[in-house]
Amino acid sequence: MRADAARNRQRIFEEAHSAIIRGEITLTLNELARKAGVGVGTVYRVFPTQRAMLESVLTEAVRELIDAATAVGRHPDPIKALVDFLRTALLAAMAQPGLTDVLITGSDETDSLHRAKTELVEVTSHLLARISPLPTLTGENLLKLLCGLIHAVSEHPAERQGAAIDNYLGILQVGLAPTP
Repeated sequence: MRADAARNRQRIFEEAHSAIIRGEITLTLNELARKAGVGVGTVYRVFPTQRAMLESVLTEAVRELIDAATAVGRHPDPIKALVDFLRTALLAAMAQPGLTDVLITGSDETDSLHRAKTELVEVTSHLLARISPLPTLTGENLLKLLCGLIHAVSEHPAERQGAAIDNYLGILQVGLAPTP
């Protein structure tokens, strides 16, 4: 790849990343080209669709969730590990516009996001497998539950979202605890 093409590609990705971080998840590729100071054709060579742009930018956020799930998976209490992961994932999704959209979608346009989501399902399945008795949740169902929790928390005013997270995760923790 030519040096100028590599610079353009990097500038396009950085501008897309900045826009999505600011909450501009519906940014069009034409708007991205204007913001990045490149031609529309150049942007379309990097991101064939707006969805591919969103997925490409948010793949790193999914990888961070994989790392978080792996890290808490070493905690001796499997229920606490799962709840800690869900708390981390909730906070990440609340801070990262568009993350819920890419997590909930069953079909992905980019291979990198598809691989990351597959790995996230595997690592969350491992978290669930440590719980006894084994919950009937799968890793894939857990991600859908996470998206539901994100939606529920986001319906609360900002100043009450922390308490809502605590309440919802408390309910989940009680539901996962073994009955005497």
